[in-house]
Amino acid sequence: MKDFDLYLGVIVLTLALSLLIAGVIITVILATRQRLNQEMKIAAMELAYEKELREAETELQEQLMAHFARELHDNIGHTLTYMRLQIENKKLDEPSLEQAFEPVEELLTQASDQIRLLSRSMNTDFIQELGLKRSIELEINRLQKMTKKDVEYIEGHENKDVLDKNQQLMAYRIFQEILNNSIKHSGATKYSIRSFNQAYLLQVEDNGQGFSTDEVNYSFKASGLTNMKKRASLANMQLDIETAPNKGCKITLKLLDQE
Repeated sequence: MKDFDLYLGVIVLTLALSLLIAGVIITVILATRQRLNQEMKIAAMELAYEKELREAETELQEQLMAHFARELHDNIGHTLTYMRLQIENKKLDEPSLEQAFEPVEELLTQASDQIRLLSRSMNTDFIQELGLKRSIELEINRLQKMTKKDVEYIEGHENKDVLDKNQQLMAYRIFQEILNNSIKHSGATKYSIRSFNQAYLLQVEDNGQGFSTDEVNYSFKASGLTNMKKRASLANMQLDIETAPNKGCKITLKLLDQE
């Protein structure tokens, strides 16, 4: 009888310890799950807050660019027009000077064209009205007129249903920044630009001096790359950079859901 009571006590004690251990384990699991859920909520809030900041920053940049575009068109554009009228009046007064004014008129015409193209490229409403395809063509046209670079443009099939207006604008701004950075830093003379391929949205390749991505990421020049990547992230896109010193540079922009 005593042995039975001893066995029974051992069983009860074992069950009690098992229940206690199970309770501790369950409590730890629940606490860990609650902590993970809380961390996930905090991370989601931080991502949402960061996205809102980026969107606000982008909206402010677009507003500033639109304002600057209007200033270019209204002030500088009108000034160039006034100069042209003055020349025309002078030619009427002194016909013998007509030939002498031809180089000046040509320069004024070039300046007016550049101001018009630049103003359009900075105007958000104008870009969204034209669409990405036509905006890219105008930017390439501006590049050729401003820099006299050798530009090969291979246009693919544009699927207008794939991108919303915000994505089109972001893609265009990234495209602009790719070209501007290349013109400033690469020393390239040739560009190969491709658009609307099944594997990517845009691709820009140049024959410039290239760069080390590690070195650039730790220098002041990283701001341009960072800005492009932020814009791509906001629009659910990915920016891939293939480059090396003296090897040129190829930058590819694609939608994440097309990978």
